Amino acid sequence: MDRLQWVCELYERAMFGGDTDAVAASERELDAIEADLALSRGRAAHLRVLADRRLEPAELAHFERAATLYRQLGDMPGEAEAEFWIGCYHQVCADNTALALPHLDRALSLAEGRGRT
Repeated sequence: MDRLQWVCELYERAMFGGDTDAVAASERELDAIEADLALSRGRAAHLRVLADRRLEPAELAHFERAATLYRQLGDMPGEAEAEFWIGCYHQVCADNTALALPHLDRALSLAEGRGRT
């Protein structure tokens, strides 16, 4: 069962089964879906930047939204990936290594399981 189907199942449990915990669980799953979607939208925008050689401001906003949601969810691998892409945006698209490095360092720290720096 994918995440969206699981959210529908949780809705049914809350609505018709009286499972009050299902409401919070469904909201958490929806945040996870939104984080995945934001990350995917950011990567799609990145492809447009590479193809058109024009900055796409929405790219960074998508990656930042994904990082925020993953952080709130406690999803360190997801947050690491989003931080990596924020770093890539600053380094590759904006040509700003100074802004990129903290995000790339944070991504590495999260990916290695050392937590947030």
